[in-house]
Amino acid sequence: MHHEILEKLTNFWGKTFFIEPILICLFTFCFIISVWRHHNQRVRLAFSVYFFIGLLLFVVSSFVLAFQIYRGRKLAIFSEVSNTIFELAEFIAFYFFFKTSIQGPMFQKVLTIFLNLLVVVIGIFFAALALPSYSIDYFKKHSLFINVLEFFFLAVMCLAYFYELFTSTPKINLFQRPSFFITTSLFFYSVLLIPFFMIAHYVFKNEWPFYRVLFACHFLLLAIMILTISKAFLCRRPITT
Repeated sequence: MHHEILEKLTNFWGKTFFIEPILICLFTFCFIISVWRHHNQRVRLAFSVYFFIGLLLFVVSSFVLAFQIYRGRKLAIFSEVSNTIFELAEFIAFYFFFKTSIQGPMFQKVLTIFLNLLVVVIGIFFAALALPSYSIDYFKKHSLFINVLEFFFLAVMCLAYFYELFTSTPKINLFQRPSFFITTSLFFYSVLLIPFFMIAHYVFKNEWPFYRVLFACHFLLLAIMILTISKAFLCRRPITT
């Protein structure tokens, strides 16, 4: 029985070059660190929730997909709802991060607008999933659009952070600022994934082997980003410094 479970998981994880079990370990590691070093700070607690949801997503999704617990429309809805919840948790964590690390009132307003807009779009998407006429093909496309929207918002806020950083008098050495490393890794994570999610539906339907390679690269970028955040958690300075 245990051999069969391991074999199915190995076959499933092998499709993305075993990046997913590495991500599960990393999310577990980051969640433990975030709980251990949260210091009752809102930003750190938001990242704790993000790490927990990421851990839950990859563990549950691996079993659901490897053992084909759901099929057809149910499987598609499970995948897209799970991914969208993760995206929302991700954006909320970075919302609190940028709320503290960015000082400009205009950027603060833009950040709030982005959060409200993303919540509205996701709410409409979830409501539409209840409609029988909402086809699998369409809601997969719309789910990818939410990905692109989230990454675009995050990339804009990264640029706002860099603008403030390089137009103000430096108070701390750049390489001693945890927020700089987090924002830099987030910027590359967001910018590089926008084109991938824009073409993901086409690639999935027409170039399945290439799609698996791109998805593995997506997981690798995510792994680098959460490792950067975990390193910031271990610093003595506040992560928004």
